[in-house]
Amino acid sequence: MIMSVDKSLTVSLEEFGLSQYEARAYFAMISRGPVSAAELSYYSEIPRTKVYPTLQKLRKKRLATISDTKPIMCSAVAPEEAFDSTIQDQINRVNAMNSLISSLKAVNDESRRSHGVEEKRYQQLSTANTISEMHGLIDGSRHSIDIASQRSYVSESRKQIVAASRRGILVRIILPPAEVNADGTDILPGGVRIRTTMHNYNYVISDGGNVLVLNETGGGEALSMADGIMYNLTTLFESLWGSAVKADSLLDLTRKESKDAYTAISILKESGFSVSLQAAISGNTPDLADLLESEGVHIYDKTLNDLVDLASVSLKVIGKGSAKLDLSNGAISLKSEGNSGHALAWALVLDSYLKKHGYNTRIVPQKESKDIHIRLEKTQK
Repeated sequence: MIMSVDKSLTVSLEEFGLSQYEARAYFAMISRGPVSAAELSYYSEIPRTKVYPTLQKLRKKRLATISDTKPIMCSAVAPEEAFDSTIQDQINRVNAMNSLISSLKAVNDESRRSHGVEEKRYQQLSTANTISEMHGLIDGSRHSIDIASQRSYVSESRKQIVAASRRGILVRIILPPAEVNADGTDILPGGVRIRTTMHNYNYVISDGGNVLVLNETGGGEALSMADGIMYNLTTLFESLWGSAVKADSLLDLTRKESKDAYTAISILKESGFSVSLQAAISGNTPDLADLLESEGVHIYDKTLNDLVDLASVSLKVIGKGSAKLDLSNGAISLKSEGNSGHALAWALVLDSYLKKHGYNTRIVPQKESKDIHIRLEKTQK
């Protein structure tokens, strides 16, 4: 398993554009040598269903090799061969950008002193200049960058965001749920904090005092810190951030998986605990699975493995928990350190699913650990 001391290394790997699963898999192969797909799943803590797609992505990025044997064996490309040129490119880009910013600032300061020009409150930007302005805002930040936008704007500024994170800048990004997924190559490194909630905003705040508002046509407006709208936008961002869902566990999912996970988290977070509490008091089991079905999360069409994976992601986001299926012992274990009600809600969802698919089940709460076990009393019919 991945030890805590190793997690900092996998986060560093994410700075090179690797997803969480890719970083875990690469580190496992580097530390263990050639391994089978099953061994890689164990050592990297990647679900078996995700191992082969992850290996294919690493091979495409020339970070891993996969044998033609059965079972397949996989091994990592040596780090000095895999990352040397990438590191040098990043260093050159950061040095060049820092030099450019310093030169432009000197010219700008001299111009203001010479002409006594007062900074405008609003600066209209054309489509062609908006992304350039966004890059400059991020590069010039000293302590914080807050972004509430669509994924396309974040993708356009990925290199600048990565460089800011490396400088120790606090970067927070809020994306819409449908845009937090692994369908693309622009996943950001672990140092960047990402959350997700439903929104249609597009703006960037640098150091709490400079704002770039982006519009749907690609243009935008740069606002100075003297504007009254600044307070409203910073307050709005903090409100969105406080209610948004942590997206770390969603980044390795597909677009559909990410959307299902967010929907399930939102529904069960809002109603799961109260419904579960009512069930405990009245003895009636609420049909949370049907509630999820009505909101577009097709529970009954999923395989049991996929449903347990969905539960595990949800529990990890809400309560630092997990869900594990052990068919050999006829049990599903649910854990939720921060919200035991969420674990109970998922136990009820899984209970409905299992009964519909022919299992006879029994939910067993563990009083000491607050874990919940679902016992499969007999095999599937």
